[in-house]
Amino acid sequence: MDLQLQALAGGLRRHFQHVQNTRMQDVPILNPALSVEPVGFRRTPQGCLGILITPWFINLMLLPCEGDDWHDLPVGSYQTHVFASGPYDFVIGHEEGIGRFQSCSLLSPVGEIADQETAVAFALAALEAIDDAECRDTESSTFADEIVKRWHGEEQTGNDDTVEDVAATAQPTKLSRRDFLRGRLHKDGEESP
Repeated sequence: MDLQLQALAGGLRRHFQHVQNTRMQDVPILNPALSVEPVGFRRTPQGCLGILITPWFINLMLLPCEGDDWHDLPVGSYQTHVFASGPYDFVIGHEEGIGRFQSCSLLSPVGEIADQETAVAFALAALEAIDDAECRDTESSTFADEIVKRWHGEEQTGNDDTVEDVAATAQPTKLSRRDFLRGRLHKDGEESP
């Protein structure tokens, strides 16, 4: 990782650790098994892309690369970015200390993530999946709803497959990138939609 990416990732870590210790302190949705960790940041045409793990969310994050200026993007508005797997909606945010950023929710809350190692594996799989054309979806989506529904054993809206159908055909220890983005998650050795 180059120096700018290291500085951006370090700034994210420090800022969100501060948020955890101040605004999020004693909030019951925090997962004590997780800590703030930026994962896999790299330069893309859209900006500096990576994933931020916190005890309350796992988000795709875009930060402005050197020379980029996002001050004209209104906070709370959405930007759609297209990756190999399709379009993703990012919300524009701003925090003192890190400035403008764009985030796309992957999972929130994160209470069912067992440990930091699992969270990092989840993040790395997501980064691989967004760059995989086999995971292509033509509708703009964060996939957050699908992931959360599958994680909690609910049927996915607009899809005839039930959770039981998915579980019956899934490999218990294998997670394909396509299944990951469709919310078909598997825990260590057990089938878990």
